[in-house]
Amino acid sequence: MLRTTIHLVSASDGYIKKSLLDFTFNNGVQDYSICVDKYSDNDADENIGSSTKMDQEVIYAKELPTRQPRMSKDPLNFILYGAPGTGKTYSTAEYALSILEKRPVDLSRKTQEARKQLMQNYNNYIKQGRIVFTTFHQNYSYEDFIQGLRPVSENGLFSFKPIDGVFKKISDKAMYDNNQSYVIIIDEINRANISKVFGELITLIEDDKRWGEINEMSATLPSGDIYAIPNNLYIIGTMNSADKSISLIDAALRRRFKFIEQHPDSSLVTDTTLKNVFESLNKILAEELDSTDLLIGHSYFINRTQADLCEILNNNIIPLLYEYFYDNKKKVANVLSKVLERLSTDVCDNKISRLYVKEAENDSESL
Repeated sequence: MLRTTIHLVSASDGYIKKSLLDFTFNNGVQDYSICVDKYSDNDADENIGSSTKMDQEVIYAKELPTRQPRMSKDPLNFILYGAPGTGKTYSTAEYALSILEKRPVDLSRKTQEARKQLMQNYNNYIKQGRIVFTTFHQNYSYEDFIQGLRPVSENGLFSFKPIDGVFKKISDKAMYDNNQSYVIIIDEINRANISKVFGELITLIEDDKRWGEINEMSATLPSGDIYAIPNNLYIIGTMNSADKSISLIDAALRRRFKFIEQHPDSSLVTDTTLKNVFESLNKILAEELDSTDLLIGHSYFINRTQADLCEILNNNIIPLLYEYFYDNKKKVANVLSKVLERLSTDVCDNKISRLYVKEAENDSESL
């Protein structure tokens, strides 16, 4: 039995409403006279013809525009992945601009002024609606991303209407623009239930199934909207390869993305001491853990000096080492001792907290 909650019923404007409400809720006698078709047969035929015409117009209105196959061979969907601190989110602005400005990607070290200009261009494209940035999380849903029913208040009455999500909004805009490219950036793409969030997109995002390509495909959303993804919308994702506790990308979706590794880059670290510590640390981690997923990114050391070494290690690196070695203090201490053996920096253990480092001195806490 269906159960429906009725918020408000008004019968102040006519006999028909009052009669139907009395029949529905008070077991009143049905007045069939209000159900008699007032049209003649000819009128009915004419009305049916009009209705059919109207339905055709509705269907036509839902038809998608014609698009031409794209000439570029650049991947439409790709994910930047790598260890923490390798600049994945930082790089998305450059990747997005390279797509919109039709130029090669430039990941070289930039001056503060050059980066400021790049971000100004990036934000201008956001204002134009040609770039959209979103971050996935555990509660992110299909309704947030594509479309969902949302309560809407009109004249004091609530109703539910389909509201487009962030992805559908930009894809619809791109669909009707034949001259420009669009980009959506999905940070931490593997932190949500991807299959659930993407829904129909798992099929529609594939390069050859984009609208305008030879195998173009569309789908019907629960709201009845005909939906497709145009071939001028690029999807850029980022994924932290070190965090194994979050959702993995399933094989079906993985096949539809290109994966570009963001690896630790010591050339971006200018301070000689920090550069040596950085390189030594990653060399030891790669040997100890037999994996390049669990390394340390260069962003922790950029624009810093040797005077910042203890702060960097205590606040950023040591917590990561505890994660990588599953809270094994001896293994963390072993890594730190090797990294700092030629520096005047002590590894300390006060027995009531995690390890920490400080400038060398005669101290009973030193290991």
